[in-house]
Amino acid sequence: MANHPPPPQKMKALRLLEYNKGYKLCDDAPVPTPKPDEVLVRVATVGFCHSDLMTIGSLDPRFCDNRTMCGILRRDGAFAEYMTSWHGALVHLPDNMSFEQAAPLMCAGATVWHAINQADVQAGQTVAIVGIGGLEVLGIQFAKARGYRVAAIDNHETGLRLATEVPSHLKPDLILKYDDPETIRKISDFTDEIGLKAAVICNSDDDANDWAAHQLQPRGVLVAAGFPENGFRFDPMNLVLREIVVKGIVHCSMEETREMMKFVTDHGIRSHLSLLTMEEAEDIIAKTQAHTLIGRPVVKIEG
Repeated sequence: MANHPPPPQKMKALRLLEYNKGYKLCDDAPVPTPKPDEVLVRVATVGFCHSDLMTIGSLDPRFCDNRTMCGILRRDGAFAEYMTSWHGALVHLPDNMSFEQAAPLMCAGATVWHAINQADVQAGQTVAIVGIGGLEVLGIQFAKARGYRVAAIDNHETGLRLATEVPSHLKPDLILKYDDPETIRKISDFTDEIGLKAAVICNSDDDANDWAAHQLQPRGVLVAAGFPENGFRFDPMNLVLREIVVKGIVHCSMEETREMMKFVTDHGIRSHLSLLTMEEAEDIIAKTQAHTLIGRPVVKIEG
């Protein structure tokens, strides 16, 4: 067994020190101590999830004068040189997969992999990936590698371009603009007027879910993993009379994650990412809100 030197007592870390402020890089954060059922992980790269922005809003907190704060955080996150993890939550990284490519898979990849698992699509049937970002680009590739016919749909040039920037053998069959009047006809023609078997939507567009539900065939499946700001809105006549199935998903199991990792290496699937140093990641929240990062944000920690 190899002898590894003991970890240092202090480490670099990106920390949130003030409410509604960005991260601050410090070099004197304490290295965490693992519990008996945990391991100490040396971090190489770490992804940034859009859900990290969900609790940041425009309303400032208000408390009474005699107040006691009761937080929900139990441990620091992974924007640091070291972190602890329960041993059962770890997944083996394939030898031919880089840390940079692996980082988005643990969040974006795991989410859209589970979404596609829940879509009940068979090889040769058509699934739409609606709203194209770094997460959905993985979904396009997963679906194509499974033998599905894939329509990539967005209404922004950045998303439409992302849909083309995948390995040639995993490109979608259709790339359509959401607000193009011809898109509905093209979907109908492509599916021989049957409609989509399923649609996967992982973004927060208010109208995308109902629009996609209207493109489904009877008893088609809509898989929703996004959080529309104004809530979900569906046409009840469409859902009821055509028996549309709506499924909400959040993340995949450990077994699914291991299956996904093998699938990625077997089929040459690639994450589209924006790589940042720890210094560049101090304002990663602002960059994400401004949509200046293309693909999945990944912070390089080691080296």
